[in-house]
Amino acid sequence: MSTPEIPEESFKEINQGLIQLLAAAALAGVAVGLVGGSFHWLLDHGGQAYLGMLANWATLGLWGLPGWLAAMLLTGLAVAAARWLVTFAPSSAGSGVQHVEAVMREQASPAPFRVLPIKFVGGLLAMVPGLALGREGPTIQMAAVIGTESGKLFRLARDERFMLYTAVAGSGLSVAFNAPLSGAAFVIEEVARRVTARRLLVTLVAIATAMAVYRGLFGNAVAFDVHTLMPADTSELIAYAIFGAIMGALGVAYNNSVLFGLNRFTEIAPDVSPVVKAGVIGLAIGLLAYWQPGWVGGGERQANLVLAGQFGISALLVLLLVRWVLGTVSYSMGTPGGLFAPLLLVGAVSGALFAHGGNWIAGDLVTLTPAAFALVGMAAFFTAVVRAPFTGILLITEMSGSVVLMIPLIVASVTATLIADRLNGEPIYDSLRARMKLTSGNR
Repeated sequence: MSTPEIPEESFKEINQGLIQLLAAAALAGVAVGLVGGSFHWLLDHGGQAYLGMLANWATLGLWGLPGWLAAMLLTGLAVAAARWLVTFAPSSAGSGVQHVEAVMREQASPAPFRVLPIKFVGGLLAMVPGLALGREGPTIQMAAVIGTESGKLFRLARDERFMLYTAVAGSGLSVAFNAPLSGAAFVIEEVARRVTARRLLVTLVAIATAMAVYRGLFGNAVAFDVHTLMPADTSELIAYAIFGAIMGALGVAYNNSVLFGLNRFTEIAPDVSPVVKAGVIGLAIGLLAYWQPGWVGGGERQANLVLAGQFGISALLVLLLVRWVLGTVSYSMGTPGGLFAPLLLVGAVSGALFAHGGNWIAGDLVTLTPAAFALVGMAAFFTAVVRAPFTGILLITEMSGSVVLMIPLIVASVTATLIADRLNGEPIYDSLRARMKLTSGNR
């Protein structure tokens, strides 16, 4: 039996029209740095301002209304408005990553330009008031739209515009998390799932220009402060492997929860507009934000508190339960928003709980560091859900600015992947992409 030959990429294929293609990618990267950076900045400062308003309303109220009612009404209206915007471009619903992947596989056409402002404004309306959604999904899809529009400006052929749509998407992830290598890994491992020199060059140029603009305008701070962590010894790697296996199973369960939430949102009161249903859920989330502001939002703030050891075991258990449900409910409505950032918090909480539990069981035999397991838990849970271990490992390494836990990150992520595969769990974006064919939305 002969071995099939793998087609090679010739220098002629790599170089044909390359300068024009890279120029389009560079221009797109500049725009992604501006748009994605502004989106990130507005989310951070808008979220802080909103929590400040809730604190003021708790004592002063608003226009004669009690603070809790004002929080409910404002959040409900904002979430309903975010869902209403989606009706003008169904491909702007939810994360948008699955749509980018569908374009790569020629299962969908590139999203129209109107998706960009809808994703930008809709994402702010949904996430500033506290929905458990991530900024990376909207930023990735906005970057993809910018890529294809840049291709049109340079009058590139259809295939080249499709390449820009998917390749430039990686710069969106890079800008969302200030993680340049993770954006390249995401394009290769998750979106394209194949490597060509031409695609890699386009992706790297877009990321380089996007990050230059982003860091020049918005700074270069890392997301997670973990400088006090120490390397793991050999005996601890066994604990990381066991933990990775648990995260693999939890990742499959979380994916099922997300799909369950999407189905229930559609099936419950099917004759009621999704805009109205989203507004009703927004009312409840507004009340939650008023009473427990530490439970809502994308999750980066809480993840830093977990890494700093600010939560006891009981608080961690409550936070895990709340964020599991809130993440599922928030994504089910179809407002613009991603899955990545909320996943990181669930992984961090799970890791801290595992370390506390291991220390209680083992007594003096071993001492597990909750912050270390929290950081590794982010990558392991991300890997179990998305099934992109290389991206997950790089993402957490870049967001923490540290390579001290590189070996535990690899051990836990590989184990999580193996267990999730053995449980026949489908990667979340594969499930969402398949769901696109069955529904009119693209969540």
